[in-house]
This record gives sequence, C-alpha cells and structure tokens, in this order.
Amino acid sequence: MTQKRNDPGDAQEVHVTVKVFGALREHLGADSRAVGIPDGGTIRDVLRVLAAVVPELVAELERGLSDGYLNVLVNGRNARFLEGVNTRLLGGETIAFLPPIGGG
Repeated sequence: MTQKRNDPGDAQEVHVTVKVFGALREHLGADSRAVGIPDGGTIRDVLRVLAAVVPELVAELERGLSDGYLNVLVNGRNARFLEGVNTRLLGGETIAFLPPIGGG
C-alpha cells in the first residue's frame, strides 16, 4: 500500500512486506511481516525498525550483508544492482532476504 505524500514536513509512514527464508524464519517466527517505515525510507530503515522487534534476526541479516553472502531482493530485483541498503522504498514493496542454500 503506497501512501500519498502531502506536505514534505509531514512524517508519513509507508508499509513494506519483509520475507525471510531458510533458518532466518526461526528468528522472525513467520515467513513474512509487514513493516512500517518513514516515507522515502530505505532498506536500512527496514533493518532499523526490525532491530527494535527482532534484534537477533537483524544481527544475522547485518552479518550476511557485511560478509556478502546474503541476497536482498526488492520486488524480485537484487538490491546490489539498485542502491544496496540505501535503496529508497515507496511503500508496497516486498523485501526478501535470501541466505545461501547449500546441498547437493
């Protein structure tokens, strides 16, 4: 759901859906969660909001991001090819955090 921008001084909030996969689901307790962020917020803001609720999940996500093994998709597009964690969000997006999958 995208909310309209009114006065630039207004602190509007938009919502995105966060999806996690693999072992990350254990930290979130579900496959997905709606997250409210400031209008014009970024993936970094999503992490900040989640950290207040599920800090252990965000610790795993940040470790994966810093080590380079975690993929972040915004509506199916890899955030590495956008602006990384500084990718701006308009609201309504699905942010997927994908850990590597092993096996063979």
